[in-house]
Amino acid sequence: MNNDRMSTVKTAICDSSHSDPTRLNPLSSVCISGRPEFHHQTLWHYLEKAGHAVYRFTEDLALLDAVGARSPSAIVYEIPAGRERAVQFLNQLAKLNHDACVILVGPEIGAESVAHCLRSGAFDYLTVPVSPARFMTSLHEGLVNRHTFRAVRNLSQELAQSNEQLAEERNALKHWNRTLLALNHLTQVLTASLDSETIVRSLFTGLATLVPLDIIGLACTEPHRVMTWSRSSAWTCQEMQVREWLLRHFPEDAKPRTSSRPPLDLVGAGALSREDCAPLSSFPAMGDDRHTMTIPLPLSPDTQGVLYLERREGTFTETEFKMLSTVGTSLAMALRNASTHQMIQELALRDSMTGLSNRRALEDVLAREFKGGFRYSSSACLLLVDLDHFKAINDQLGHLAGDQVLRSTAALMRRAVRDIDVVGRYGGEEFGIVLPHTDLDCALVLAERLRREIESQKFDAEQGIVRITASIGIAHIPAVTIRSVSEWIAAADSALYGAKALGRNRVVVHVPGQAVSVAGATLTFAAP
Repeated sequence: MNNDRMSTVKTAICDSSHSDPTRLNPLSSVCISGRPEFHHQTLWHYLEKAGHAVYRFTEDLALLDAVGARSPSAIVYEIPAGRERAVQFLNQLAKLNHDACVILVGPEIGAESVAHCLRSGAFDYLTVPVSPARFMTSLHEGLVNRHTFRAVRNLSQELAQSNEQLAEERNALKHWNRTLLALNHLTQVLTASLDSETIVRSLFTGLATLVPLDIIGLACTEPHRVMTWSRSSAWTCQEMQVREWLLRHFPEDAKPRTSSRPPLDLVGAGALSREDCAPLSSFPAMGDDRHTMTIPLPLSPDTQGVLYLERREGTFTETEFKMLSTVGTSLAMALRNASTHQMIQELALRDSMTGLSNRRALEDVLAREFKGGFRYSSSACLLLVDLDHFKAINDQLGHLAGDQVLRSTAALMRRAVRDIDVVGRYGGEEFGIVLPHTDLDCALVLAERLRREIESQKFDAEQGIVRITASIGIAHIPAVTIRSVSEWIAAADSALYGAKALGRNRVVVHVPGQAVSVAGATLTFAAP
């Protein structure tokens, strides 16, 4: 190489190194591949003197290994003849997923072949002999192109990461939105119902869909209630342990606690076998292992309950803790509303003096039993009980004494019947007793025993001891002459009228066209 040509190479290298550092910097590495004589060109020595790492190869396999290991900035590849070897080499390079600037150097192969090489991954094709200026220009442009490509690639990766993060946040937001909707729906369902059984069923169903839960327990003191739920039969044993634990802390004979007394003792499922229990906080609490939650339910000043939640696999998050605490608040409110509603309903269906069912409640029971008897041909009896000469008590001893006799008689009748029987005050001194699933013979036995007990009872009053008798009428269904509740009541009333007409203090069974009577007596007063 003559001095002018060497000067041109030096100038090109120096200009390229200082004009734009991003194009060719001291950290750039260039792999040269070709025949031995190709490596003897002075150009490569000037690249090394300028601070660029130059690696020489005579075999493609060694070059490919170096590309995979070093990730060079540029590759200068000599093609002795034809494009086939160049395309084959470029295909092999493509498998390495490299980003080096590839410059092919070889003989004239035609524009079509050059285009084919460029499409296969080469940046440029230089026809020999290659001038130093032409080579340096191609190398600079290739490295700038590589720099731009890497910048775009990095931006694309950052954009992809941002999109992935946004997608995750969007999915999390969708999940949270669905959870909030489910939470809102559950709280609305709980507070919308005034039936405690419906509230509990909605609670178990709604909680199981709101968050992953394996066991749910609910207990309260008044009225006594202990209920449990498990996701599958796999947790049956653990569910029974939770149930036993709740029963131990909420026994059926437990008396309502006042707000001045210590809170109920509760314990997490992780210590169900221990008898010593830590006191329950006034606020929702998470177990030490974060697998359990206990949410106290202040149902009234005298009534306390607890909602127990357990996740056998996985732990509760802080978000779930806050969300489930909100459910506990809604549940306590719903159960309080249901209890208040039930109390109002009972007061509306209860006789205030005797505590018995009033006439409306009694007629509701009659309608229910008549419907069941009509559908299933089941027997039932209605007893109408009237206190004989009751007006004389009010007139001679006063209404306070009469009220006391009514209350005592009501208590006597409640004690005389079964739990499934319903005793109500039908009006004044008249009472009604509904006996479900009872035939006429059994009703007669009860009625006669009741008549005798009333007759023998000494009713205390301020003026002395009162003795009184009762007349009882019985109507039985099913009967061909009774086709409605009103006809059932009329039949019993007709039998009662027959008892009065036959001398009182007796039991009369309704039989169309006749009266069947048992016993008789009169009202008496006795000194204490």
